Amino acid sequence: TKKGIDLIPQVKIEDLKQMKAYIKHLKKQQKELNALKKKHAKEHSAMQKLHCTQIDKIVAQYDKEKVSYEKMLEKAIKKKGGSNCLELKKETEIKIQTLTSDHKSKVKEIVAQHTKEWSEMINTHSAEEQEIRDLHLNQQCELLKKLLINAHEQQTQQLKFSHDRESKEMRANQAKISMENSKAISQDKSIKNKAERERRVRELNSSNTKKFLEERKRLAMKQSKEMDQLKKVQLEHLEVLEKQNEQLLKSCHAVSQTQGKGDAADGEAGSRDGSQASNSGLKPQQAN
Repeated sequence: TKKGIDLIPQVKIEDLKQMKAYIKHLKKQQKELNALKKKHAKEHSAMQKLHCTQIDKIVAQYDKEKVSYEKMLEKAIKKKGGSNCLELKKETEIKIQTLTSDHKSKVKEIVAQHTKEWSEMINTHSAEEQEIRDLHLNQQCELLKKLLINAHEQQTQQLKFSHDRESKEMRANQAKISMENSKAISQDKSIKNKAERERRVRELNSSNTKKFLEERKRLAMKQSKEMDQLKKVQLEHLEVLEKQNEQLLKSCHAVSQTQGKGDAADGEAGSRDGSQASNSGLKPQQAN
Protein backbone atom coordinates (compact mmCIF):
# COMPACT_ATOMS: atom_id res chain seq x y z
CA THR A 1 0.00 0.00 0.00
CA LYS A 2 1.28 3.44 -0.93
CA LYS A 3 1.98 5.75 1.98
CA GLY A 4 3.33 9.21 2.65
CA ILE A 5 4.97 10.93 -0.30
CA ASP A 6 4.01 8.14 -2.73
CA LEU A 7 0.37 9.20 -2.34
CA ILE A 8 1.08 12.78 -3.48
CA PRO A 9 0.23 13.24 -7.20
CA GLN A 10 2.90 14.92 -9.34
CA VAL A 11 2.07 18.36 -10.79
CA LYS A 12 2.80 18.90 -14.49
CA ILE A 13 2.78 22.28 -16.22
CA GLU A 14 0.45 20.91 -18.91
CA ASP A 15 -2.01 19.95 -16.15
CA LEU A 16 -1.93 23.53 -14.85
CA LYS A 17 -2.85 24.77 -18.34
CA GLN A 18 -5.97 22.58 -18.29
CA MET A 19 -7.22 24.15 -15.06
CA LYS A 20 -10.48 26.10 -15.23
CA ALA A 21 -8.88 29.31 -13.89
CA TYR A 22 -6.19 29.26 -16.60
CA ILE A 23 -8.60 28.48 -19.46
CA LYS A 24 -10.97 31.23 -18.26
CA HIS A 25 -8.09 33.71 -18.18
CA LEU A 26 -7.03 32.76 -21.74
CA LYS A 27 -10.58 33.35 -23.00
CA LYS A 28 -10.63 36.78 -21.33
CA GLN A 29 -7.30 37.66 -22.97
CA GLN A 30 -8.50 36.47 -26.40
CA LYS A 31 -11.57 38.69 -26.02
CA GLU A 32 -9.33 41.70 -25.26
CA LEU A 33 -7.09 40.94 -28.26
CA ASN A 34 -10.09 40.52 -30.59
CA ALA A 35 -11.50 43.87 -29.42
CA LEU A 36 -8.16 45.57 -30.18
CA LYS A 37 -7.96 43.94 -33.63
CA LYS A 38 -11.53 45.06 -34.38
CA LYS A 39 -10.63 48.63 -33.38
CA HIS A 40 -7.53 48.51 -35.60
CA ALA A 41 -9.53 47.11 -38.54
CA LYS A 42 -11.98 50.03 -38.23
CA GLU A 43 -9.10 52.52 -38.19
CA HIS A 44 -7.55 50.82 -41.25
CA SER A 45 -10.85 51.03 -43.10
CA ALA A 46 -11.40 54.67 -42.09
CA MET A 47 -7.93 55.69 -43.28
CA GLN A 48 -8.33 53.82 -46.59
CA LYS A 49 -11.66 55.55 -47.14
CA LEU A 50 -10.18 58.96 -46.30
CA HIS A 51 -7.22 58.41 -48.64
CA CYS A 52 -9.56 57.29 -51.45
CA THR A 53 -11.72 60.39 -50.95
CA GLN A 54 -8.70 62.71 -51.01
CA ILE A 55 -7.33 61.13 -54.21
CA ASP A 56 -10.79 61.16 -55.83
CA LYS A 57 -11.17 64.89 -55.05
CA ILE A 58 -7.83 65.72 -56.67
CA VAL A 59 -8.69 63.64 -59.75
CA ALA A 60 -12.19 65.19 -59.96
CA GLN A 61 -10.77 68.71 -59.69
CA TYR A 62 -8.23 67.93 -62.42
CA ASP A 63 -10.92 66.47 -64.70
CA LYS A 64 -13.19 69.46 -64.09
CA GLU A 65 -10.52 72.05 -64.95
CA LYS A 66 -9.32 70.08 -67.97
CA VAL A 67 -12.87 69.72 -69.35
CA SER A 68 -13.43 73.44 -68.73
CA TYR A 69 -10.40 74.36 -70.89
CA GLU A 70 -11.47 71.90 -73.59
CA LYS A 71 -15.04 73.29 -73.67
CA MET A 72 -13.80 76.87 -73.92
CA LEU A 73 -11.67 75.90 -76.91
CA GLU A 74 -14.56 73.94 -78.45
CA LYS A 75 -16.90 76.96 -78.17
CA ALA A 76 -14.32 79.29 -79.70
CA ILE A 77 -13.79 76.90 -82.65
CA LYS A 78 -17.54 76.70 -83.25
CA LYS A 79 -17.84 80.47 -83.11
CA LYS A 80 -14.73 81.55 -85.04
CA GLY A 81 -13.68 78.43 -86.93
CA GLY A 82 -10.68 76.19 -86.41
CA SER A 83 -8.25 78.18 -88.56
CA ASN A 84 -8.89 81.34 -86.54
CA CYS A 85 -8.26 79.63 -83.15
CA LEU A 86 -4.77 78.20 -83.67
CA GLU A 87 -3.26 80.52 -81.05
CA LEU A 88 -6.02 79.71 -78.55
CA LYS A 89 -5.57 76.00 -79.25
CA LYS A 90 -1.86 76.29 -78.50
CA GLU A 91 -2.56 78.26 -75.30
CA THR A 92 -5.12 75.66 -74.21
CA GLU A 93 -2.64 72.81 -74.79
CA ILE A 94 -0.04 74.62 -72.67
CA LYS A 95 -2.63 75.22 -69.92
CA ILE A 96 -3.64 71.54 -69.94
CA GLN A 97 0.02 70.46 -69.86
CA THR A 98 0.63 72.76 -66.87
CA LEU A 99 -2.55 71.50 -65.22
CA THR A 100 -1.48 67.86 -65.78
CA SER A 101 2.00 68.55 -64.42
CA ASP A 102 0.54 70.24 -61.33
CA HIS A 103 -1.89 67.34 -60.94
CA LYS A 104 0.94 64.78 -61.00
CA SER A 105 2.86 66.79 -58.40
CA LYS A 106 -0.20 66.97 -56.16
CA VAL A 107 -0.81 63.22 -56.52
CA LYS A 108 2.84 62.47 -55.75
CA GLU A 109 2.73 64.74 -52.70
CA ILE A 110 -0.50 63.26 -51.32
CA VAL A 111 0.71 59.69 -51.96
CA ALA A 112 3.87 60.47 -49.95
CA GLN A 113 1.67 61.85 -47.18
CA HIS A 114 -0.61 58.79 -47.33
CA THR A 115 2.41 56.46 -47.21
CA LYS A 116 3.69 58.24 -44.10
CA GLU A 117 0.27 58.19 -42.40
CA TRP A 118 -0.32 54.52 -43.26
CA SER A 119 3.15 53.48 -42.12
CA GLU A 120 2.77 55.37 -38.83
CA MET A 121 -0.63 53.77 -38.23
CA ILE A 122 0.72 50.27 -38.99
CA ASN A 123 3.63 50.83 -36.59
CA THR A 124 1.31 52.16 -33.87
CA HIS A 125 -1.11 49.25 -34.26
CA SER A 126 1.72 46.73 -34.33
CA ALA A 127 3.18 48.23 -31.14
CA GLU A 128 -0.23 48.25 -29.42
CA GLU A 129 -0.91 44.64 -30.38
CA GLN A 130 2.55 43.53 -29.27
CA GLU A 131 2.15 45.42 -26.01
CA ILE A 132 -1.08 43.58 -25.21
CA ARG A 133 0.47 40.24 -26.28
CA ASP A 134 3.46 40.85 -23.99
CA LEU A 135 1.12 41.81 -21.15
CA HIS A 136 -0.98 38.68 -21.73
CA LEU A 137 2.10 36.46 -21.81
CA ASN A 138 3.37 37.97 -18.55
CA GLN A 139 -0.06 37.41 -16.99
CA GLN A 140 -0.08 33.79 -18.20
CA CYS A 141 3.37 33.17 -16.73
CA GLU A 142 2.38 34.74 -13.40
CA LEU A 143 -0.87 32.75 -13.30
CA LEU A 144 0.93 29.46 -14.01
CA LYS A 145 3.37 30.25 -11.19
CA LYS A 146 0.49 31.07 -8.84
CA LEU A 147 -1.36 27.85 -9.79
CA LEU A 148 1.82 25.82 -9.27
CA ILE A 149 2.40 27.35 -5.83
CA ASN A 150 -1.24 26.60 -4.91
CA ALA A 151 -0.80 23.01 -6.10
CA HIS A 152 2.38 22.75 -4.01
CA GLU A 153 0.52 24.02 -0.94
CA GLN A 154 -2.14 21.35 -1.50
CA GLN A 155 0.60 18.70 -1.85
CA THR A 156 2.18 19.85 1.42
CA GLN A 157 -1.21 19.73 3.19
CA GLN A 158 -1.86 16.23 1.80
CA LEU A 159 1.50 15.01 3.08
CA LYS A 160 0.84 16.60 6.51
CA PHE A 161 -2.54 14.85 6.69
CA SER A 162 -0.87 11.57 5.68
CA HIS A 163 1.79 12.04 8.36
CA ASP A 164 -0.81 12.89 11.01
CA ARG A 165 -2.76 9.76 10.09
CA GLU A 166 0.41 7.63 10.27
CA SER A 167 1.27 9.07 13.69
CA LYS A 168 -2.26 8.47 15.03
CA GLU A 169 -2.25 4.90 13.67
CA MET A 170 1.13 4.24 15.30
CA ARG A 171 0.03 5.64 18.68
CA ALA A 172 -3.23 3.66 18.53
CA ASN A 173 -1.29 0.51 17.64
CA GLN A 174 1.20 1.12 20.45
CA ALA A 175 -1.63 1.67 22.94
CA LYS A 176 -3.26 -1.56 21.76
CA ILE A 177 0.02 -3.51 22.17
CA SER A 178 0.51 -2.03 25.66
CA MET A 179 -3.00 -3.01 26.71
CA GLU A 180 -2.65 -6.50 25.26
CA ASN A 181 0.68 -7.00 27.06
CA SER A 182 -0.76 -5.76 30.35
CA LYS A 183 -3.76 -8.05 29.90
CA ALA A 184 -1.47 -10.99 29.17
CA ILE A 185 0.46 -10.34 32.42
CA SER A 186 -2.74 -10.01 34.44
CA GLN A 187 -3.97 -13.34 33.06
CA ASP A 188 -0.63 -15.15 33.43
CA LYS A 189 -1.27 -18.00 35.89
CA SER A 190 2.45 -18.57 36.44
CA ILE A 191 2.77 -15.24 38.29
CA LYS A 192 2.22 -16.15 41.96
CA ASN A 193 1.84 -12.81 43.75
CA LYS A 194 0.86 -9.16 43.29
CA ALA A 195 4.39 -7.80 43.77
CA GLU A 196 5.73 -10.02 40.98
CA ARG A 197 2.87 -8.99 38.71
CA GLU A 198 3.52 -5.27 39.39
CA ARG A 199 7.26 -5.74 38.75
CA ARG A 200 6.52 -7.44 35.42
CA VAL A 201 4.12 -4.62 34.46
CA ARG A 202 6.77 -1.98 35.32
CA GLU A 203 9.40 -3.82 33.27
CA LEU A 204 6.97 -4.14 30.37
CA ASN A 205 5.99 -0.47 30.54
CA SER A 206 9.65 0.56 30.62
CA SER A 207 10.47 -1.69 27.68
CA ASN A 208 7.44 -0.54 25.70
CA THR A 209 8.13 3.13 26.43
CA LYS A 210 11.67 2.80 25.10
CA LYS A 211 10.50 0.79 22.09
CA PHE A 212 7.58 3.11 21.33
CA LEU A 213 9.76 6.24 21.60
CA GLU A 214 12.23 4.70 19.14
CA GLU A 215 9.38 3.89 16.74
CA ARG A 216 8.04 7.46 17.00
CA LYS A 217 11.52 8.88 16.50
CA ARG A 218 12.06 6.74 13.37
CA LEU A 219 8.64 7.78 12.04
CA ALA A 220 9.36 11.47 12.73
CA MET A 221 12.71 11.19 10.90
CA LYS A 222 11.04 9.39 7.98
CA GLN A 223 8.30 12.04 7.80
CA SER A 224 10.82 14.88 8.02
CA LYS A 225 12.82 13.30 5.20
CA GLU A 226 9.67 12.95 3.08
CA MET A 227 8.72 16.61 3.69
CA ASP A 228 12.25 17.75 2.74
CA GLN A 229 12.09 15.56 -0.35
CA LEU A 230 8.74 17.08 -1.35
CA LYS A 231 10.02 20.64 -0.81
CA LYS A 232 13.09 19.87 -2.92
CA VAL A 233 10.96 18.50 -5.78
CA GLN A 234 8.60 21.49 -5.51
CA LEU A 235 11.50 23.93 -5.67
CA GLU A 236 12.85 22.15 -8.76
CA HIS A 237 9.41 22.33 -10.42
CA LEU A 238 9.16 26.05 -9.65
CA GLU A 239 12.65 26.69 -11.06
CA VAL A 240 11.79 24.75 -14.25
CA LEU A 241 8.59 26.78 -14.69
CA GLU A 242 10.37 30.10 -14.09
CA LYS A 243 13.08 29.14 -16.60
CA GLN A 244 10.45 28.17 -19.19
CA ASN A 245 8.59 31.44 -18.58
CA GLU A 246 11.80 33.44 -18.97
CA GLN A 247 12.72 31.70 -22.25
CA LEU A 248 9.17 32.14 -23.57
CA LEU A 249 9.19 35.87 -22.83
CA LYS A 250 12.62 36.29 -24.45
CA SER A 251 11.68 34.41 -27.63
CA CYS A 252 8.36 36.26 -27.88
CA HIS A 253 10.13 39.62 -27.55
CA ALA A 254 12.62 38.66 -30.29
CA VAL A 255 9.81 37.58 -32.64
CA SER A 256 7.84 40.76 -31.91
CA GLN A 257 10.78 42.99 -32.89
CA THR A 258 11.19 41.18 -36.23
CA GLN A 259 7.43 41.24 -36.82
CA GLY A 260 7.25 44.97 -36.06
CA LYS A 261 9.84 45.77 -38.73
CA GLY A 262 8.00 43.60 -41.24
CA ASP A 263 4.68 45.33 -40.56
CA ALA A 264 6.21 48.77 -41.10
CA ALA A 265 7.76 47.68 -44.41
CA ASP A 266 4.42 46.23 -45.53
CA GLY A 267 2.73 49.52 -44.71
CA GLU A 268 5.19 51.52 -46.81
CA ALA A 269 5.09 49.11 -49.75
CA GLY A 270 1.30 49.12 -49.77
CA SER A 271 1.06 52.90 -50.06
CA ARG A 272 3.39 53.67 -52.98
CA ASP A 273 1.16 53.63 -56.04
CA GLY A 274 -1.06 56.69 -56.04
CA SER A 275 -4.76 56.00 -55.78
CA GLN A 276 -3.98 52.29 -55.45
CA ALA A 277 -2.43 53.09 -52.10
CA SER A 278 -5.81 53.99 -50.67
CA ASN A 279 -7.33 50.80 -52.07
CA SER A 280 -4.42 48.48 -51.33
CA GLY A 281 -6.52 46.38 -48.96
CA LEU A 282 -3.85 46.08 -46.27
CA LYS A 283 -5.30 44.38 -43.23
CA PRO A 284 -3.97 44.01 -39.69
CA GLN A 285 -1.95 40.85 -39.12
CA GLN A 286 -4.50 38.26 -38.04
CA ALA A 287 -2.26 36.40 -35.63
CA ASN A 288 -4.07 34.34 -33.07
